[in-house]
Amino acid sequence: ARAPRPAMPPGGADYLGPISATPMKMVTEMLAFAGPLSSSDVVYDLGCNDGRVLVEAARAHGCAGVGVEIDARAVAKARQMAKDAGVDALVKIVRGNAVKAAIRDATVVFVYLLPAGNRKIARKLMRELAPGAIVMTYVFKLPEAWWGPWLVASEAAASTRARAAGGVDASAYNKLFKYVVPETKPAWCREGEEEGEEGE
Repeated sequence: ARAPRPAMPPGGADYLGPISATPMKMVTEMLAFAGPLSSSDVVYDLGCNDGRVLVEAARAHGCAGVGVEIDARAVAKARQMAKDAGVDALVKIVRGNAVKAAIRDATVVFVYLLPAGNRKIARKLMRELAPGAIVMTYVFKLPEAWWGPWLVASEAAASTRARAAGGVDASAYNKLFKYVVPETKPAWCREGEEEGEEGE
């Protein structure tokens, strides 16, 4: 999940986008869509903000979770949220850069980034995750030219949150995308490759 304030200066090589919390309705939807999840799963959230995805995965499904977040205030909030929910033994929040995080033990990865952020981590996800691992994105797809063949399902939710004036937010952007890492990794994910327009 990512918020209105930048976590690092926009435009930097490792900048993935502003921080914005995933609506709780969509957290529930994403976990169900990624599933079935169990205590054998290790869930990562790259740019985890307040850690709500991981806290709910631990609370509802018994999953171990690792959140990577570069913003110090968000890290503190996420750790407190895990503690308050009684799942801090399962959920680890790491202050660091998602571009450089070690993710090889993840069985499920959640990503809520703008298209430019998705493009920056697309090769890393394919290169480092084990075959069969699931990648879930919210709102935006991973680069179609790279990850398109491994998009196994997508879903659009009717709404994300109640409005103060009544009714619901019926935004068209409440979309979930589910990918599965293949047994044979494509050549484009090799270390040292540049981004290039084919991944746009």
